[in-house]
Amino acid sequence: MSWDAGLFDAGRAVKDHLAFGYGTHYCIGAPLARLEAAIALPALFNRYPDLALAIEPGELLPLESFVSSGYRALPAWLTPAR
Repeated sequence: MSWDAGLFDAGRAVKDHLAFGYGTHYCIGAPLARLEAAIALPALFNRYPDLALAIEPGELLPLESFVSSGYRALPAWLTPAR
């Protein structure tokens, strides 16, 4: 089995991670979130094939939260497909 964390694959069969919790604490909205990602992300990448960060990755400011991880903002350059 080949895993590529950098490859977007909404249909990935192996989902061994804890992003949506585990067991009795599993997120009830996980199937909807996966469906939204499967539809929205390919549409975004098709519409903006040259999508890129507008700043260096090291300049991203972390979101200060003990509940989730992420960034305060994600500035991007959007160039529509021709």
